[in-house]
Amino acid sequence: MKNATVLELFAAITEIDAAHSSERAVEIFQGLLRRYGLHSFLIARLPVPHDRQWHRAILHDGWRSEWFARYKSAGHFLHDPCAAHCRLAAQPFLWHQLPRGGLTPRGRLVMDEAAEFGMKDGICVPIHVPLAGPAVVTAGSDRVEVPPSAMPLIEALCVHMFRKVGLKSKSDNEEGSPLTPRERELLQWSAQGKTTDDISSILGISTNTVESHQRNIREKLDAINVAHAIVKALRRYEIQI
Repeated sequence: MKNATVLELFAAITEIDAAHSSERAVEIFQGLLRRYGLHSFLIARLPVPHDRQWHRAILHDGWRSEWFARYKSAGHFLHDPCAAHCRLAAQPFLWHQLPRGGLTPRGRLVMDEAAEFGMKDGICVPIHVPLAGPAVVTAGSDRVEVPPSAMPLIEALCVHMFRKVGLKSKSDNEEGSPLTPRERELLQWSAQGKTTDDISSILGISTNTVESHQRNIREKLDAINVAHAIVKALRRYEIQI
């Protein structure tokens, strides 16, 4: 994990958390998405497909009003392949990564019409909340510029934003148990850009042990990936970069 990426994520999450209102947090988040060509976004829970009141599960509607009206009037939610995939997927994905050959005719219509409304491609970050069902943060535009290296950053930001507007959470200083000295040491190396194999060699432990520590760290910090864990540990003053 490059220091620049960690620092960017740290600054973004700090700014979102310092926002005086959800509206201000959304403005900050929207500005960050625009760096990657993403202009329209939606934060929503995902009820069952046949739920006619699905729109009540929307936490923030940042879609173009014309597209939202078309999506709702056409009953697209029932056939939306992105929503369907998010119910099953654990990792973020770009819209164009959906297998076009596996889409139903109605599913292809949803994606084709989205393109007509200036959303030719986009990203979905599935979110799975225990005892609350699936949710998603999705964003799109006519031209998406998301390099693979930015995916962990965008994923962490989207999950953090969902928690900001959709969940009441404790502050970072109150969340989770303190890291052990070994966990802090391991995460410190991750913050310096070291891979799992690198850390295994440096600390003289197996890669399985490194991965086990990483799982424990993510669980303690309520983080969804290494970048998110590093930022949370930095904010709790458990590591430094």
